[in-house]
Amino acid sequence: MTRRPRTAPAALALLALLAAGGLSACGDDAETGTADDTSTSASAGTDGGDGTDDPEGAGSTEDTQEISTDQVTLRLPGGWESLDAEEALAQADGEDGTLASIAERLGVPPEQLEATLQNVDLVAVADGGAQDGVLTNVNVLHQSGELPGEDEFAAQLEQFADTTGDVTTVEAPVGDVLRADYQLDINGTAGQFEVLLAQVGGDVVTITVTSADAADAAEVADLVVATLEAA
Repeated sequence: MTRRPRTAPAALALLALLAAGGLSACGDDAETGTADDTSTSASAGTDGGDGTDDPEGAGSTEDTQEISTDQVTLRLPGGWESLDAEEALAQADGEDGTLASIAERLGVPPEQLEATLQNVDLVAVADGGAQDGVLTNVNVLHQSGELPGEDEFAAQLEQFADTTGDVTTVEAPVGDVLRADYQLDINGTAGQFEVLLAQVGGDVVTITVTSADAADAAEVADLVVATLEAA
């Protein structure tokens, strides 16, 4: 039997922590991720989430920077800063037991969730601070396994998210990528999420974008899709 990790719930749990944690950018590189200090203008068209090119999307004119992990490289808007992943998780959890509450919602022991989140490779945050209590950010994590089907991924999202959009398969330089959007309320804070799943070798790489605004989250996801490559 092929083992398929519960990738979506793990990524959702991490983003829930970050959305509620009010992280502040410290300017450090992520633990295993690195940023190219030279910003460039992205010329590739972006994908609007439905498989069609959107040449006037967020990634077509704004300055961007290259971010990399051991599995993938991608581009994010210029001015974003990377955080140490372990420090970001600790800061987000704080003293209010957020990690434990998310684990309870997922139906797994806190220790199991914490072990899963050790696979977080990158946390990057937008400049300008939180908007409406939500910090715009992107995180990347990987788990060994195979990419789920669209229906399976949709079912995973429905287990956790408050509302979900359609799951689609879009083309990226890395190959086929599963893409979905969802909404999640954390202690009264509404978060808008875009999640991307890609197969890189024997790993499933999950990239999740969080924002207070669904259009902003979609624009960043468009840029990631247009530039996502295997490392």
